[in-house]
Amino acid sequence: MGEELPPRVRQQLARVQQTRDSLQYVTALLVQVKQQFAETNNALEQVKGLTAKSVVYQAAGPLLFKTTKASAKKALEEQNEALEVRVKSLEKQEAQLRKQFETLQETLRGMLGQPGPAPAG
Repeated sequence: MGEELPPRVRQQLARVQQTRDSLQYVTALLVQVKQQFAETNNALEQVKGLTAKSVVYQAAGPLLFKTTKASAKKALEEQNEALEVRVKSLEKQEAQLRKQFETLQETLRGMLGQPGPAPAG
């Protein structure tokens, strides 16, 4: 097994590894953003259930500021919209990276003379 891989194969392997790393990063980021989205959505539902005279505090860094229900609701809705766009963008990026990873892997298998995975069905 002391054979040296040809430069083309090494380059392809490096691309596979780089794409795998990118895919893992995007997947982890997607999980985090989805969690933020769920938390923000939960907070929004809680705020919607309050009366207009309810006391609401909003975090700004390490401080809490007293605010109105309407202001807190608006801020949460804006944050939710931004997170929803981010989730969709990351999902699209993840799908593209997954497809690219699979294609690069198949090319590498072909270079190494290994059969690809059996067709699903």
